[in-house]
Amino acid sequence: MNRKLFATALFAGLLSLFAVAHAQNKADADEPTPPDAKVLQTVFDAFAGGLPEKWTSAWVVVKEVRQASGAREYVVDCMYSAPGGDAAGTPIASCDRKKIFENVYSLNRNIPATEKRRWTSATLRYQPDGKFELKYGYEKIADEPKATEKPETKKN
Repeated sequence: MNRKLFATALFAGLLSLFAVAHAQNKADADEPTPPDAKVLQTVFDAFAGGLPEKWTSAWVVVKEVRQASGAREYVVDCMYSAPGGDAAGTPIASCDRKKIFENVYSLNRNIPATEKRRWTSATLRYQPDGKFELKYGYEKIADEPKATEKPETKKN
């Protein structure tokens, strides 16, 4: 499917979703708000150039890999599946991982200020018809191991 057509469908779908969300009662502050259409489009644009002409699904995974001294480190994977291809996906060679990370992480503003913002993985999946799905994971990540003394060596 043509990438421009996908972008238009995604943008139109997100605008309608945004309008519905704003029309709802804003009294429920514990509910997340829909993602910003511009952010979703920016993420898609950051890897769309690496997609083949025919694809069935494309996704990015932002995953926390470690915590050290209060800092959190992440990796970004960009994948796609093609008709008749491997459902596990094929890596997208050309993707702007920094831009993807910054924009996916910025979606935290759509999550109420709770522990739900402490996700350890976020998967953003796109379909050629403009539909998308955003899922967060909350797997426990081990803290950086504490420095230990040098192990003693046994003398013969």
